[in-house]
Amino acid sequence: MPPSLLSARDLRRTALLASTAVLAVTLAPEASAQSVGFSLAPAAQRIEWNDALPFSSDDWMYGGRLNLRFGKWVELQPFYFTKDGYGIDSARAGDLLGADALGRSLDLRHYGTNVQVNLSDGNLAPFARVGAGILRFDPEGAPRQDRIALTAGGGLRFSLGGLQAELFAEQLSFRMNARSLFGPDTASTSPTLRNLAYGGSVVIPLSTGTASSSDDRLRGTTAPIEPFVGRLDFADEFGLERQELAGVRAGIDFSPVFGVRGFYWRGLNDDRDGPAEVSGYGGEAQFNLNSGPGISPYLVVGAGNVDFSSKYRDTAGNARADLSTFILGAGASVRLSDRIRLNAAIRDYIMTTADDLDAVSSTGDITHNPMYTAGLTLSLFGSRDTPRRDALPATEREELERLREELREERRRTDALRRGERDRVTEEREAMAVRRMRDSAGVRIVEIDTVRVVRDSVMMRRAPMGAMPGMDPSARWITIPVPVQGEVILRYGVPARSGDSVVTRTEVVPAAPAAQTTPQTAGEIAELERRLNARLDAMQRALERQPTVVPPQVVQPQAVTPQPITVIMGADTTVTYDRSSTPVWERFGTTSRRDLMPYAGLSVGDDRTQVVLGLRADLGPINPGSGFHFVPELAVGLGEGNTSVLALANARYAFGSVSGTSTFRPYVTLGGGIFSPTVLAVNTAVGSSIRLRPASEKPLFLHVELQGLNLFNHTRLLFGISRSR
Repeated sequence: MPPSLLSARDLRRTALLASTAVLAVTLAPEASAQSVGFSLAPAAQRIEWNDALPFSSDDWMYGGRLNLRFGKWVELQPFYFTKDGYGIDSARAGDLLGADALGRSLDLRHYGTNVQVNLSDGNLAPFARVGAGILRFDPEGAPRQDRIALTAGGGLRFSLGGLQAELFAEQLSFRMNARSLFGPDTASTSPTLRNLAYGGSVVIPLSTGTASSSDDRLRGTTAPIEPFVGRLDFADEFGLERQELAGVRAGIDFSPVFGVRGFYWRGLNDDRDGPAEVSGYGGEAQFNLNSGPGISPYLVVGAGNVDFSSKYRDTAGNARADLSTFILGAGASVRLSDRIRLNAAIRDYIMTTADDLDAVSSTGDITHNPMYTAGLTLSLFGSRDTPRRDALPATEREELERLREELREERRRTDALRRGERDRVTEEREAMAVRRMRDSAGVRIVEIDTVRVVRDSVMMRRAPMGAMPGMDPSARWITIPVPVQGEVILRYGVPARSGDSVVTRTEVVPAAPAAQTTPQTAGEIAELERRLNARLDAMQRALERQPTVVPPQVVQPQAVTPQPITVIMGADTTVTYDRSSTPVWERFGTTSRRDLMPYAGLSVGDDRTQVVLGLRADLGPINPGSGFHFVPELAVGLGEGNTSVLALANARYAFGSVSGTSTFRPYVTLGGGIFSPTVLAVNTAVGSSIRLRPASEKPLFLHVELQGLNLFNHTRLLFGISRSR
């Protein structure tokens, strides 16, 4: 079998990787969890060939595309077009293709993948797209040739009844010496041939891409950080050994299904205790085929560069020139939380042994170099997906209403119990006050319709009937117990009749309950509140297991120590969460600008000096009430030597005030992670936060820190600014 044919088959496997993955996901049992839209687009295209190719411009190629829509704006489109017996202009064939081409025809195939960007989501939507693939010429009576073809163009999508239609035009470019189709290729170089392809298609939707309402995803733009380790297997043509490596990717996810990333990796030496003199960098676009729970497959398209330093030597002792690469790949991630995923992937680094990438024309000029990686994805920013209540299925809406009604009933019952308890306490206090009055004054109480009548007080000295002035004054005074609030009516100066008495009418207004209660009452109230809070917590956990349900007016949990609070707006209410009680790996969703600290500084180590730029996030206590805070950070070093990349997970402990003032607050830090010059790093640091504004103004703090990586083999002096400590 010819070697060129083997290379063509290898590239076909790579070019059709996207189609295979899409079919696997489409046939998966959990199809309802997909958040990618699928549509089929039967199409026809016509090619206006370059003047160096005497092919007929009247023939059409037929085929189609499978459109994978990642949100409104981005689509991935595997395509295939074919035409058997493609016409050749006999009048020009002899001059351009040689005498062997006279009276012959050829079969033509064009397949590959496009990336399309939609410029509007309306009924009339222009779009732009680029693509790469294989243009296969199979001439009659001559060997088959596969040429690498690039396309770039655009078009217009519009409504057509219940479907959609497209018109498009693209430039189709490839390198080929036309005479090589029917005869030997004697030219030293192959010219680039640019051709115009245009056509149309009908788009038949297979899936709208609506995600399941139970899908607990992030919405909005997020910033993923992906530390990884892996291995690059160079093709035999390069004569290079396998290269183990470690690196980091970082970028922006515009939606749960599409994002872009930049990457940097550094090779490891044979002992895995230091770097090798080879590194790689570039950019990728990632297309997630599923953003929900479970295993989420994804596709990768990108480009980059493999950089061999001046100190690098291969097994033969030779230096190596840098290699440009085109990247295709696929992988899968497993969700640990809405912010953290484990991922593994296989990437094909498509490179050439030629000195100039522009000289590549056929599949025989390229090599395939697989890279295997595994790592962790940490997503910063964004928010938890909480659709409107009217977007929920009927069963979930009913469950939501039931839980809400149960919460309201619990509150009504609690309010009634509390009112009853207050009334009981008030009555007991009033009765106790009256008993004290009676005991101290010898008063007999008769209660009739809230009017109290006081009779025959032993302390009341009543003048005898007919008493005259001049009598002993001691016989003319009385003592009456007076309530705290009420009304006292005295009648005097009128001759008394039999049965008359001194009457006191009181309308008791209960006083507000005192702050303290009797031990028995306090215990009962505490037990009541404990049971109520336990009940509400259980109901809250039940609601949290339904990611799209936000319960109204959930009682705010009591924080052990004051911590930042995140408020999430639901359908018609606000729910308050205490971040200190949330597991540390789930706190990225609560990150705000107040938690971030950008910093800059100077790094010295390995006989080189670099300027450091970085960012940290204080995600709160590692455990509720703990003085240790979880503080991840990412930094880049620029200057002498290669660019350094640092990704750490830190635990920081802040001390109290210094000499009675809170202006300075020292702290210590211990952490570990990935550091590109040495692969792994242990971080030890000491520093202090300094208040720059008075406590009465908007807070602003300066952080000064001395950071030591790997026991201060790399020492950094850092200065940062934040709005919190």
